[in-house]
Amino acid sequence: FANHIIDSQIDVECSLNRYDTDDLAHIYMRALDLCRATINLVAFKMGWGLTTYLDIFVDPNGIRSPIHLGDDRLPPLCTALTLTDRFDDVRRIVFQDPALLLALNDLIGAITLPHVSVINCARAIEGIRHLIASHRSDRGRAWKEMRQLLRIDEAYLKFITDASAQPRHGQSVHTSGTVTSEITRRAWTIMNRYLEYRMRGNQPLLAIDFPMLRG
Repeated sequence: FANHIIDSQIDVECSLNRYDTDDLAHIYMRALDLCRATINLVAFKMGWGLTTYLDIFVDPNGIRSPIHLGDDRLPPLCTALTLTDRFDDVRRIVFQDPALLLALNDLIGAITLPHVSVINCARAIEGIRHLIASHRSDRGRAWKEMRQLLRIDEAYLKFITDASAQPRHGQSVHTSGTVTSEITRRAWTIMNRYLEYRMRGNQPLLAIDFPMLRG
């Protein structure tokens, strides 16, 4: 990987012994890591807030294509709104609640930046717990209230929080892509249930509409 950064324009040249389209995600993650290492050192030295973004991929044949960060398995999990129905109602709820805005931002960061998915998903879920049960000083009771209102069993949540424990405390550990994907899917589902809860006037979700999430 050879990084060239001139006038804030980034070019990363990747020399590989082979190339397959299935490798693109790994190539992107490594290229972004190396660019961020350089740029973050400059940001640290200068005290600047900088964001590193790679937006175009050029394949070995010279064909350019935009880099799209997303997961096609996630949109069906969002039932609280569409881009044309109830969007403004949900947006108003988010606008009026800074804590919810931050939790949503954490969740989107989970599929935007490599290596932060597990931490961001757990932080988003803990943010929802605070939104629901901020009046409770006992964490155990707060989690229980959240589970009851959104119809989530304890194991479903612990799959997220347990996997994030070491990374959240600064310990670098490897989490498989399969586990990361499942954590993201669960966090997406929980955020959707919270938005459904808010759209229903903060009333407990009904079993007929929302079967218990078990894990």
